[in-house]
This record gives sequence, structure tokens and C-alpha cells, in this order.
Amino acid sequence: MENFNEYFLKDRRVFLENINYETVKAETMEPQRRLGCRDTVVAQLIGDRGVKIIFNRRLNFEPEALFTLSVSFGVFLRFDPTRYGEVNWKEVNIVKQFTSDCPALMSELNARTTMMVAQITAASGGVPIVTGNPHDAKGNTQ
Repeated sequence: MENFNEYFLKDRRVFLENINYETVKAETMEPQRRLGCRDTVVAQLIGDRGVKIIFNRRLNFEPEALFTLSVSFGVFLRFDPTRYGEVNWKEVNIVKQFTSDCPALMSELNARTTMMVAQITAASGGVPIVTGNPHDAKGNTQ
């Protein structure tokens, strides 16, 4: 699809969708643990009004220990009513179009998520965990 951004109005609202932090009691006293970080992007078509994009980052340890953390930020892209009917939106891979054609918004979602993860992981007095690379996101559409 050419010019993905032209099908949407210019006003865009970034919002905090969800935070889930759970402490985990370690089953074993493994001397080494691996911290996993996974980014996902999902898109939801909201009728003829627009598209809701959610960027999620999930952190957890292997073997399971300390905590699991999930932070999600989103953006709602409102359709330009004069252009909406030009595209069959059910056939468009919205996540792919968004991640390739909206690098500034992807960067903002990544930056906000990175900052929130760092603040949460530092809240108990520890060193903040700083994660993030906007090019690592895997996309899913629901």
C-alpha cells in the first residue's frame, strides 16, 4: 500500500493501555538467569472510525524468577472520512503497514515503553532495566 498515512487524520493520541507487574518466587536457586524481552505490535480495526495499534513489551526471566512485566502503549489512528472507502481494510496487513510507514510513531511507542519499564524496574531501588529496539517488534493483527 502506498501512502498509508494519507488515509488517516493528522491528530493522533498516544495512550497507556496496560501495565502488569507480578513478583515471582523462584522455584530453584539457579545462579544464572536469562532476562527475556519480547515486543509485539497488534492492530484492531475499529469499524469505519479507525485503527487501534498496541505496542507491548514483555520481560520475564528463565528460569522463572523475580518478576514478570508487561507494558503496553497504544495509538488510535482515525480514518480520514474522505478516503476510508478507497481501501478494503480487512485485507490490509495493518501492522506491517504501520511498522514500516510510521517510524516516528513506532519510535514514540518504543520510547515511552522503554521509559516505563526503566521506571518500574527501578522503583524498588535497583538499577533500571533499559530495553528496546523498534525494529525487533513482531506484528499480529486481531
